[in-house]
Amino acid sequence: MLSQDSPLLNLPASLDKKQAVFLDGIRHAVQIADFSYQRLCHELTRLSAANAPGAAGSSYTHVFLDAWGFVDAVDRFRCLWEMQPTSGSIPAPYSPNVVRKQLQDVRDVRNVSAHIAQKIDQIVSLNSSVLGSLRWVTVSSQSPLKIKTHFVRPGIMRGNVNGQFAMPDSKVRFLNGTGGVALAAGKHDANLSKAHEFLSSVVKFIEGNLEFPGANENTDKLPTDMFGSAELDTRDS
Repeated sequence: MLSQDSPLLNLPASLDKKQAVFLDGIRHAVQIADFSYQRLCHELTRLSAANAPGAAGSSYTHVFLDAWGFVDAVDRFRCLWEMQPTSGSIPAPYSPNVVRKQLQDVRDVRNVSAHIAQKIDQIVSLNSSVLGSLRWVTVSSQSPLKIKTHFVRPGIMRGNVNGQFAMPDSKVRFLNGTGGVALAAGKHDANLSKAHEFLSSVVKFIEGNLEFPGANENTDKLPTDMFGSAELDTRDS
């Protein structure tokens, strides 16, 4: 999602320390959200092709890991976007109020997961899953065009449990063959595909408008992403 020359990857060393940390946090949130969503779509496409993906339960852990990873990263982005020192100067299309409204459904399902113990009565009354449920559509053939719709509702079930299918429309955007991805938790429902699309638009806005006064190609940049490695001596003394 981030371009190689993105300002979020090239913060000047002279930048205010607090603003630099906010922008770095925004960068990490974007990268984690994008990685999680892309991997989620890839795996949902694979499950669609498999038809019978295997034993219930553990076989779906990886897709819910990415779905909830995406939700957490997007909500972290929203929080950092709202609270950064320059938030008051952001134009209306991407102002904190607009971003909060666009991502409210993500925040709602995130709060179910974050406060799962307090939401148990709600989950029980709805006969829903602790992990929530996923639905999506996948293109199984381009010519002729064939689209399959799926849902996964993990966990224990009591009595009649109704699954909800995703319904494709002309606005669905596909990534790795899958689109219309939605996550339901408790009484809330979040369209992950729409959130990813909106996040992409905010990133384009950042990359097209974020400027650092006085900075140029010769300006010193803040170093990032250190990796350390050491081999330990395990021989007896």
